[in-house]
Amino acid sequence: MNINKEFYLKKSLPFFNDLSEEEKTMIYNASHIEQYKAGELIYSKYNACTGLVLVVQGELRSFMSSLSGKEITLSKLFENDLCILSSSCFYQNLSYDINLQSIDNSSIIIIDGKLFKDLLDKNIYAQKFMLEITQSKLSEVMEVLEKVIFFSLEYRLSEHLINQYYLKNSLKFKVTHEAIANDLGSSREVISRVLKRFERNNLIHISRGYIEIINLEKLKLLCQ
Repeated sequence: MNINKEFYLKKSLPFFNDLSEEEKTMIYNASHIEQYKAGELIYSKYNACTGLVLVVQGELRSFMSSLSGKEITLSKLFENDLCILSSSCFYQNLSYDINLQSIDNSSIIIIDGKLFKDLLDKNIYAQKFMLEITQSKLSEVMEVLEKVIFFSLEYRLSEHLINQYYLKNSLKFKVTHEAIANDLGSSREVISRVLKRFERNNLIHISRGYIEIINLEKLKLLCQ
């Protein structure tokens, strides 16, 4: 895939046109293109500050993991989305353990964290952008935590399946029980039991590697 780096920088950084020519050149030279296969880790809690990640193609997910291997997805990123959680060096006195993984074969642009931090220190447009996107991402994480703490697994699983329907634009979609468990912070065994219950209630049909929604309206009632 031939990637026009400047095109994507302009498209995903709304303040890009407000930068001086020197600053634009700095951002361009401080960024590079990388490609990842499905399942590959882009950033882990053991890495130093990777930088600002811009999704050109594919799908990524940011997640937290426990020592036992249990995972929970904090957010998913698609084309033109930005991940700031891989940029811990932007935030003083803030420590968090986040992983970033490619779900599909993905192409991304990584902007060097330290150089982007230098831009933030000097440019009010970049500062305003980072404040807005940080608030947005924090809201996403708080929504995930709220649902894990206060909502039942049946609620969260039915909502997850409905979201997959809208995302894939199909009542039948390819997904594994383990992937759902990782998204929802559960275990594969528990997810499989609840899915089987959904199937017995004629809400869904399960086949190898696929789930098909049979009764969308009834499924929606579970997450109201």
